[in-house]
Amino acid sequence: MNLPNVSSLSNASFTTAYKEVAKQLLVGLIYFIASLAAFWVSQNLETVPESSAIFIPAGVKIAFYLLTPTRYWLTLWVVSRALAAQLGLTYSGVWEFDLFHGFWQELCFIALVYVFKNSRWPPSINDSLGILSLILLCVASTSIKWFLFASAFEFTNVLVAKELLQYQLNMCLGDITGSLLIAPFIMLIYDSKYSFNTVRFTKLFGLVATLVCFILIVLFVYAVRPDTYPLLRLASLLPIIWFSYKYGSLGAVSSAALINALLIVEASITHEPSNTYISQLFILANAITSMVLGAAITELKRKNNELKQTNKELKEQLTQNTALAAKMVSVQENERKHLSQELHDELGQNLTALKTDLAILSHLSNEDTQSFVTTLKNNANSMYDSVYQLMHYLRPRELDELGLEKAITQGRLKSLLHKANIKYQPQFKLDNSLSKDHEIAIYRICQEAVTNCMKHSNASKLVINIINSDEFIELTISDNGTLVTPTDNSGHYGLAFIEERTTALGGTFKVFKQNGFTIKVKLPLSFDGAIN
Repeated sequence: MNLPNVSSLSNASFTTAYKEVAKQLLVGLIYFIASLAAFWVSQNLETVPESSAIFIPAGVKIAFYLLTPTRYWLTLWVVSRALAAQLGLTYSGVWEFDLFHGFWQELCFIALVYVFKNSRWPPSINDSLGILSLILLCVASTSIKWFLFASAFEFTNVLVAKELLQYQLNMCLGDITGSLLIAPFIMLIYDSKYSFNTVRFTKLFGLVATLVCFILIVLFVYAVRPDTYPLLRLASLLPIIWFSYKYGSLGAVSSAALINALLIVEASITHEPSNTYISQLFILANAITSMVLGAAITELKRKNNELKQTNKELKEQLTQNTALAAKMVSVQENERKHLSQELHDELGQNLTALKTDLAILSHLSNEDTQSFVTTLKNNANSMYDSVYQLMHYLRPRELDELGLEKAITQGRLKSLLHKANIKYQPQFKLDNSLSKDHEIAIYRICQEAVTNCMKHSNASKLVINIINSDEFIELTISDNGTLVTPTDNSGHYGLAFIEERTTALGGTFKVFKQNGFTIKVKLPLSFDGAIN
């Protein structure tokens, strides 16, 4: 029995622990740098001290908590407190690292993110429900922060009730704006790394090139006519709609992030409160519209691709089914031909010999046995007629001897309908010669339709119309029956038989029950899956 190498296990455990610590440190470092940069940008957007109209760190925080597994959340918590200490050192010159400062506020935020992340519709940018969940998470987290834990911010203690409510609303709106501005873009970058391939690279290259051209045009217009900025800001939604239609969520979120970045740059340059707050509204509108529209178009394209794939599979299945139906009909016809030949050669000849012997016997018999011989002759004639009808049903010899037109217009179908007191009106007009497969199929369909008319319909007239175009043969069979006789053993096998014949030649089959009973069959003249 081989025991595991303790040294190897220890080395493996140490390597795993080392990799995990390295990942934790890397995530923490990226989160620290991203949050610090976001604080710097938000600070330049402050129109009132300690009141940012576009608080970007809120979006960074939500994005990192949504994208990282729960085992990284403690690291994010520690890094956020280190970031707060670093900002305190920058502003006041004092480093104060307090891990439990704002403990309950941070715990509520983490619990809220955990609930949304593990819900039935987790926040995402790829589907409509995920977008709605992301928007609700941003609103809920910022509302809890500024309305439930407002007392945690020391500078709110000096505000009276009305001023405090106004301040809370402004700060809450600023956090929501920052969240919807940056969180979708970070989530887009994170999702893109898992779906990077040649097709997506080409698509991404086209998107980047188009965005660069768009930005150059906007900057040129703004440089030449700065007074057109309100108009450019008002029209900022139009390119987002176009990018959403062209590239889905990728184009929607990317274009919205770029356009909103331009709005932020302009607001930070002018540093006017009214301009900043107006830009805030445009940023919110652009962010929400881009996410909703991009997700809707992405879902539509995804469903369209799924439908195309399903349609392709159905076409392949239809081709296989058609080929199988053609093969079945081919086997069926060959077997019928063989049985018909066997009946003709064996049973037909024996019945003919029997009839001959009975004719001779009738001349040799006396009066006492004459009636008995006559009965035998009648039975033999009935047997012969039955065999003849069965032979004709198995293999219509008149089709081979007379051709399709005469077989339908003057052959056995006409005599059968005449015996059933049904007026028969065949209309046969074909400009091109047909293949044997088409002739057999058309004759069999007409044969089955005539049988159904006589057995299950109260019709007094039957019309068969056969015409052809350059590509199709159209066969219409209609009667003036008022109803179909309900029989327990009919089972609609006749219609199934007609549909099978039609499918075998790649045609279409329709039945209409209005003013009688009508069957319409359309067969292509050229069909690759024809019967062999």
